[in-house]
Amino acid sequence: MSTNFLSKLDSPKSFTSSKYNLSPKIQKLSISNRYYSTLKTSLPEINIINSKPIKFDSLEQAYEEIKFQYLGISGVYKLTNKNETSRFYIGSSINLARRMDEYLKLTKGLRKFRSSSELEISKTSASDWNLEFIYITTPQTSLVYEQYAIIKFEPTMNNYINVTPRVNPQWGNSLDDAILEIEKLLHFFDKDSLGFNRLSVFLQTFKSAKLLNYSLEDMEDKYYSFLIFVYDINNIDNHPLIYSSINRALKGLQINHSTLLDHINNKYIYNSSYILSFEPVKDFSIYSEKQAGDNQLRKHIIVYNQDNEITMEFKSGREMARFFGIDGKIVRAAIAKGEYMDFLLVSKEISNRKLVYVFDSNTKELLEKINGLSKALKYAKVNYYTFKNLIENGNSFNGKIYSYKDKI
Repeated sequence: MSTNFLSKLDSPKSFTSSKYNLSPKIQKLSISNRYYSTLKTSLPEINIINSKPIKFDSLEQAYEEIKFQYLGISGVYKLTNKNETSRFYIGSSINLARRMDEYLKLTKGLRKFRSSSELEISKTSASDWNLEFIYITTPQTSLVYEQYAIIKFEPTMNNYINVTPRVNPQWGNSLDDAILEIEKLLHFFDKDSLGFNRLSVFLQTFKSAKLLNYSLEDMEDKYYSFLIFVYDINNIDNHPLIYSSINRALKGLQINHSTLLDHINNKYIYNSSYILSFEPVKDFSIYSEKQAGDNQLRKHIIVYNQDNEITMEFKSGREMARFFGIDGKIVRAAIAKGEYMDFLLVSKEISNRKLVYVFDSNTKELLEKINGLSKALKYAKVNYYTFKNLIENGNSFNGKIYSYKDKI
């Protein structure tokens, strides 16, 4: 499959109909369900330094006010547990009133949780959650400010610190204000810091989205969409091919939804030639071919919600069974199918192999890096127990010192 072939299927400069021959289930999973209001919102410029949050005594007491005053308003919110103030969660929404309504129903058992964070929130009553609206934003910048707030405040209940950029086709080329806002936020972080790098990802993504040409059908979409960046590793100097949505990538790459997420999440090279990502990629060295037949690999289970967001990660099927309170047979069937309830399941392969570092016992110079204990035993020509003793005590053997650490 060549890049030219991919370009013919879905050029980043001209998009056509997105109604592909996909099952309703896959289409449902492939389209983010976060509604975007088409009404233009005029808001004062956010002053990050002097910005004061809008505070409410509790989620429960504030709801009557919120559901009218903040209907269709975008922003970043913070939920803090009154009984244990070190536990707090930060999120964003393009409709704060609707999101708080979801949380209220969650705490009353009227809605199912969609992530491990929501499960934790559901265990405490709405009256025991302090609520703050940290920033009131435009729809275009709500995720940007969520990323900023997560890095600034370091919430203890957020499982993932990286917020994935998403756009809406209705924004079209009207991303100039959002781009300027991101450029201002970059000044609050040192270059190469986590905050600088994450906001740079948003900046590059928005600039890429601004160059895309959307069809009239695309412009009718009212939901967030992921961009898919496709890099040809044989031509890394070329610009990536960019798909405007997951559905377009599925059609263009001729793969299914699970395979796409598998390669993005595990950083596998697709078809020995392509790197797939929701974000612009700088470091290609972290990508590798998918391994096969390795008995030292164990599988974690990555759980995606209907917004294509990673919400949970389990180290084993047994851990997943305990979390959902279901039988192991049900878990195995769900993993094989790749779905459970409204969640999409993707396996993530984790290597059990330890790197063994070999140093010269006199100069302490690093001589070798050996991937795996079996190979290290053959290299040292000793049995397991002798090698274990060498590692634990740091003793020299035949002029060499073996360690699991990269420095001695």
